[in-house]
Amino acid sequence: MLLKQEEKKLDPRVRRTRQLLQQALMALMAEKSFQAITVQDIAERATVNRVTFYAHFADKYALLEYAIREMIQQRLRSQVPEGTLFSSENLARLILTVCEFLAEINRRCPPPHGQLGPLMEKQIKVELYEILRTWLAEMPAGESSRPATPELGAMVTSWAIYGAAVQWSQQDRPVPAGEFVQQVLPLILASLQPSAKLPAPS
Repeated sequence: MLLKQEEKKLDPRVRRTRQLLQQALMALMAEKSFQAITVQDIAERATVNRVTFYAHFADKYALLEYAIREMIQQRLRSQVPEGTLFSSENLARLILTVCEFLAEINRRCPPPHGQLGPLMEKQIKVELYEILRTWLAEMPAGESSRPATPELGAMVTSWAIYGAAVQWSQQDRPVPAGEFVQQVLPLILASLQPSAKLPAPS
């Protein structure tokens, strides 16, 4: 959330330069592996110089992390805008969006992803966590599907959604994304139920 607020405060010229660098990176990744791309390649494609690149990002990995965060933020927020409340339908939209995002990344940059994988996982989980934590915190206290704490529920559910989406995206012939979402939705909804009290160890 803090990152989003900082981004909004940026000078429009800074945002535009970062957008050019992000677009350049995505275009290059459609042509060759991330490992083969250099900062010089990105700067030339974005029509800026290397000094300008380093004024915005420490290296190509920082740019990649920024690009993934921007892409997944925009995709998720287009499906579940801020102010949206928790429902099984909105949770299904969240899962479907992650599945489709991973499928698109696989088309642009076929596996193995190398360094792209951990960066992508981190950013997707962060965005899912923020949305889920907000949803769960706004649930009425007596709601049956509300977990013990919004933070714990958001953490567990964000991992479950990401893990399920990765498994689906890595199948040779996956079932349609919408069908897969209907299969996993009951399981993920069940993970939000308050934990039953376990008996004390004897």
